[in-house]
Amino acid sequence: MTVKSLVTILLLVSSAAYAGGWSSRPLAELAAYPGYSVPATVHARDEARISAEVAGRIEELAARVGQAIDEGAVLAHLDDRSHRIEVRRARAALSLVDKRIRLAESQLARSERLADENFVSDDALKVQRTELEVLSAEREAAVQALAAAQLELARTTIRAPFDGVVRERLASVGELAAPGTALLILAATDQAEIRAAVPIAQLAELRAAERLLLAAGGREREVRIVRVSGVVDTEGQTREVVLRGDEGLPPGLAGELRWRSPLPHLPAGFLQLRGGHLGAFVIEAGEPVFVPIDGAEFGRPAAVDWPLTTEVVDEGRLGLESARGR
Repeated sequence: MTVKSLVTILLLVSSAAYAGGWSSRPLAELAAYPGYSVPATVHARDEARISAEVAGRIEELAARVGQAIDEGAVLAHLDDRSHRIEVRRARAALSLVDKRIRLAESQLARSERLADENFVSDDALKVQRTELEVLSAEREAAVQALAAAQLELARTTIRAPFDGVVRERLASVGELAAPGTALLILAATDQAEIRAAVPIAQLAELRAAERLLLAAGGREREVRIVRVSGVVDTEGQTREVVLRGDEGLPPGLAGELRWRSPLPHLPAGFLQLRGGHLGAFVIEAGEPVFVPIDGAEFGRPAAVDWPLTTEVVDEGRLGLESARGR
């Protein structure tokens, strides 16, 4: 078929359409791919309120606001003199029990030799063996008491549980800390999470989007979905979406999560109400047919799953009152 013949056919079709009072255009020419955006904020993966676990006066609190801290680094040190005394006391108690055990073992060995010569009764031997068992139990208690005292002493030195940045100091050197007294707030710096509240009506398009961008700090960064909360916020009818990017982001950074719908949307001006349903007229077998569109709303573009080659009635669509529907 020559180009001249093809043009002639298109003109004939167009003439027939105009003769019927309407014309059409392919969806590919009409479709829009709307963009969406919601507020998003970078949150630390972990944010810990570091507190004292034992009582003591704060002797050192070297960590400063904004300072980067490595995991295991010393954050604070409490007065440990009373705890050192408890450790020495527990060691002395253990040493005393050990000496009593050695004495009891010596006496039992002597009594067993005498029992062979019938100088010590069996009942006396049983008493001595029982006393030795009691001392063994006392020794175990002394061992645990020493371990507890050493643990309390170790807790006077407070270390960072993870790599992070000091967000806030809540105490000062010289203050008396009790168990549970908050000293500072430490925010993790690695694997920060981006959180955004996304309307549930837009979740499907968010998941299907080819690219997700975080616009913050004057830049756009590509991010990906990590998880979507299964809980819907009652007031906003949103679900929290957690995302992450390849670039390290500082906790507290705020911006927008942006994405573009991958689905073609028919402009709002093409939507009409027929039989209680919103939809649009398309061409099937050369005739206009009304097709309802699920989820369509007045004044808003409507997502459609039609092929981009679908012919949509353009000029004269408002006059198609009696056209048949699908």
